[in-house]
Amino acid sequence: MAPTIDIIRHAQARHNVLSSNIRDPRLTSAGIMECLALSQDIRPFRRKVTRIFSSPLRRAIETASIGIKPIVGEDIKVILLPELQEINATPSGTGSPKERLIKKYGTSQLDMSALDDDWWHKGPETRFSQGPAKVEARALEARRRLREAARSDAAGSNTDAHILVITHGEFAHWLTEDFVGISRLSKTGWANVELRSYQFADLNGPDTDGAVLVETQESLKRRGLEESPSLSDRQLSKDIASERALAYIRWFPEYVEDDDWVDEDDGQGTVATTRP
Repeated sequence: MAPTIDIIRHAQARHNVLSSNIRDPRLTSAGIMECLALSQDIRPFRRKVTRIFSSPLRRAIETASIGIKPIVGEDIKVILLPELQEINATPSGTGSPKERLIKKYGTSQLDMSALDDDWWHKGPETRFSQGPAKVEARALEARRRLREAARSDAAGSNTDAHILVITHGEFAHWLTEDFVGISRLSKTGWANVELRSYQFADLNGPDTDGAVLVETQESLKRRGLEESPSLSDRQLSKDIASERALAYIRWFPEYVEDDDWVDEDDGQGTVATTRP
């Protein structure tokens, strides 16, 4: 066996029911209930979980903190990877500065070592730009990071390990290279807290390859599928996903925080500004 990579979309957050103009939104009460359901999905293999990686956006952090941490134990920290953040630069797709995350959540259960002070910037000059080439590049970087973790587990005889990854509806398609479910009317085929399981096609492949993930038969069966979507279906859906990513560049400039930005926890809404 090889370690399994369980990829999970975050639970429902405020922007999912209100507006994408909410900066880095937190979970709704319904989202918290979804996290409890997620716990039950993970329970059968909870003792095999060796690592938890998460997008640094607050809805992903809270999905991990509420839906996963209570059943896997306190000894596994949630590693925040900026590569796992959502692809767009809407207010809801823009994260919070590292110091705000530390103030809100602390560091006892979160590993923020991969975050720099500008991780949430998505301007065209950054590696987190909304363009499809940049998104595809960071998805590859994320897969290579996950494969490195899986290799480490396998080398330590944890061949049946489970590595959990909490990310976002659109980026999950780029991460898995399975774009089926995206259309011009729908930005994702992933439901809230949906869990799909993968293994690397070549766990010991060179660092220069694509670090390809293959969905497990058990995961396909959970989705009511007998086999993975065809390459032609994937390519057609990827073309649409790329069009959506290019549209984000036209529709949404990079949102950044200024001194007037108000955390939604203060009950005063949020203020988002754009770079000149």
